[in-house]
This record gives sequence, structure tokens and C-alpha cells, in this order.
Amino acid sequence: MIEKQIEKYWDERSQGYSTSIQEQMNSPKKEVWKSLIKKYAGEGDKIKAMDVGAGPGFFSILMGELDYGVTTVDVSEDMLKEAKKSMEYAGFQGNFVKGEAHQIDFPDQSVDLIVSRNVVWTLTKPEETYKEWRRLLKPGGKILVFDSNWYLHLSDPELQKQYNYYRRLAIEKGLIDEVTEEQHKRVEEIAKELPLTYRKRPEWDQEVLTQLGFQEIIIEDNINEWIYDEAKQLLYTSIPQFILCASKNEK
Repeated sequence: MIEKQIEKYWDERSQGYSTSIQEQMNSPKKEVWKSLIKKYAGEGDKIKAMDVGAGPGFFSILMGELDYGVTTVDVSEDMLKEAKKSMEYAGFQGNFVKGEAHQIDFPDQSVDLIVSRNVVWTLTKPEETYKEWRRLLKPGGKILVFDSNWYLHLSDPELQKQYNYYRRLAIEKGLIDEVTEEQHKRVEEIAKELPLTYRKRPEWDQEVLTQLGFQEIIIEDNINEWIYDEAKQLLYTSIPQFILCASKNEK
């Protein structure tokens, strides 16, 4: 099953990805990410937040620094172990839950905020996931999604051409690839089995969230300049990172 392949892939990437997250913790970009969360969600210890697909816990730590109460969710047991270590090292307590994004063992209307970064594209059931997140949110609660059309180029020859071109430029600018060629091939094979590889986003997300009754949907289409260094800005020219924030209706 594709779900098992995804879980295995991220288990194997957990330690390397954790090292990458530690580098981000020591980067000036950390404050950029934190400011973006704060911009849409505010700050304070009354906010109950959930970091879904948390990986090694970068966003969980950022939300801890904003005084949120944080629940960290991931399908990978190894990623959760890394997140727990990272949170404890940063001086924060948290609640850690292993589970699929579309099926989280948590009560209805129990969180104020659900945040995810580079997660929704990996989902086998993205519509069910957004429905599940709506169930978990209190009235007036928000989802905050950071993502991109990561593998749309696999089904679009023009995008593939652009991606290859900018990748060459990025390597010339000094890009150091953190992923091996074998890992690139494996994740591309996984991506071919995922529904959002073939959908233009965030337009798809906006349509689905509107149908589910979310309101005040705010989108920023391209935040690359804020979150990436020069080489990665080049690399991701054709696949910019977007922000999507949506509120659950009060009723």
C-alpha cells in the first residue's frame, strides 16, 4: 500500500531531516517562519495548536515559542521520536500522537489551530483530511497550510523543463542537495500515486475548503523570497511555496 511506502520513506529520512531542521533552528529564516504563524494565528497560551505531519518538530518548537499548547502529529514513529527530542532540547513539553492526517484520535472541536508544512501534497486522502481538520477545530478555529505544487512537473512537460533549468542554475549557485538520487527517485515514484500531484494548487484547496464551509480563505501565492536563500529561490522558481489560511465558521 502507498501509505506504508510513505511511512517507510519518512522513517528512513527522519535523522537526516532532523539535522536539516536543527540547521533551520539556527538560521535567520526561523524568525520569518515564526512571524508568518503569528501573523495568521496570533500568540498566547490560550491557543491550542496541532502540528500535523510535524516531522522532527520545527513548527512545534516555533509554536512553543509563541506560547501555544502544542500537539505534534505524524504518521512516522521515527519522526515523532525526533520531534520529542527536539522539543525537549528546546525546553518545551508537548503531546505526541502517531496517526494519519485524515484520522486523528482527538475529540471534536478541541483545537484552535492546525498547522502543516509540506504535508498536504503527500496525502492519499486530502479531501477527507480537510474534513477531519474541520471536525477537530473549535468554531472560529483556523487551518494554516504551507505547501507547493511539489511534483506537478511530473505530469507537465513544460514545468519539468523549467524545473530542470532552475535546478541547474541553483547547483551553479552552490546548492547542496540534502537528498540522494535514490531518494529523489523513490519520492517521485510515491508522488505519481498521490492525487495532488495532478492538481493545481492552491486553487484546488480553496475550492474544497469552500465546499466544506470554511470561511475567510486567505492565500499568499509565493513566499519564496522570505523563506529561502538565493540558491533555493532559484531551485523553486517554478514551484513557489504558498500560504493558505482558512477559518471554520462559528456555527
